[in-house]
Amino acid sequence: MWKGLPSALRFIRGWSSPSSKAVESAARFPVPGEAELVSGTMLVPAGSPSGRGWVVLHGITRPGPRHPELRRFVRALAGTGGRVLVPEISDWTELRMAPERAQRILRGAVRWLHDDHASTPGGIMVVGFSFGAPQALIAAAHSELVPRIRGVVGWGGYADLHRTFRFGFTGEHEWGEKRYLERPDPYARWVVGINGIPLSPSLRRHEGVVRALYALAAAAGEGRIQTRDPGSDAMKARLRRELPQGDHSLFDLFAPPVDREPDPGEVAGIVDELVPCIRRELPLVDPLPWLEPLDVPVRLLHPRSDALIPFTETLRLGAALEPIVPDLSVATTGLLEHSGQPSTIPLAHRVQENLRFLEALRGIFALV
Repeated sequence: MWKGLPSALRFIRGWSSPSSKAVESAARFPVPGEAELVSGTMLVPAGSPSGRGWVVLHGITRPGPRHPELRRFVRALAGTGGRVLVPEISDWTELRMAPERAQRILRGAVRWLHDDHASTPGGIMVVGFSFGAPQALIAAAHSELVPRIRGVVGWGGYADLHRTFRFGFTGEHEWGEKRYLERPDPYARWVVGINGIPLSPSLRRHEGVVRALYALAAAAGEGRIQTRDPGSDAMKARLRRELPQGDHSLFDLFAPPVDREPDPGEVAGIVDELVPCIRRELPLVDPLPWLEPLDVPVRLLHPRSDALIPFTETLRLGAALEPIVPDLSVATTGLLEHSGQPSTIPLAHRVQENLRFLEALRGIFALV
């Protein structure tokens, strides 16, 4: 019952008061097929260089390993006694999906950290955030990683590209008979547009729209604009003015002013156009067909008010894994929203949410 609780409490303390004395350094490790060593960030507990190894995948965002919330997470993780490696996937910091290369980098990172004499024997814990969550699950079944992994954690991931992309436009999502509606964060649809438009025979000529969406997503990732704040409309208006007239309607579909919603019919059309192109050219982006049986424990966690990827996607991911993963737990929480928005959960329920979150963390740390 108490297994993992001390580490969970240390993690919460480190998250709440990010003054961890973890030692941070640059890391470089070999990856088959790469001409040069791949860079990453390594954090180890102060005064204790040995410990359980963790490899943490960042999401598709310009800061990558340097994302403020990710840094806060990994410092708290190192504060529990973990040796944490965050490999930098340069494609993801350039907002490219590139799942095959990400798989290679993840395998190289796990192998390098596992074989390091300072890592505690027994396997590496792999954590994937957002876009990285399904990639971690896919990689965990690779023959090279099976003997090197102790467990997998998916945080804020997704199961179905079509549903996730549709949510980015409409905020609609569902689980069973229940329907939900959120105000979506447009960042996800910008990233899908950046990657999907060049793959579409009918849309690839709109190169200017791709560049404009890249500028918006980069500014959001670097903190220069807030995606759902009216202040971002000035940048959208400027980028729109710089586009040819023939690009305006497509740009308006992806990046309308904050107070306007895209036309539902046009949304359905663009989702149905781009998703098959991505599935064809970047098949690993859609994880369900690639999930294989796993003998290692899997822990899935998702904020319920997530505006970037809906929590129902983690429920769907859990349902797909249930028949093929003997040791699986799925938890949702009213804390730690994906896109950094403040929680709207009533104060009266916060104690209950804190206990639920603590139990989810305990289940993760019990594995180590």
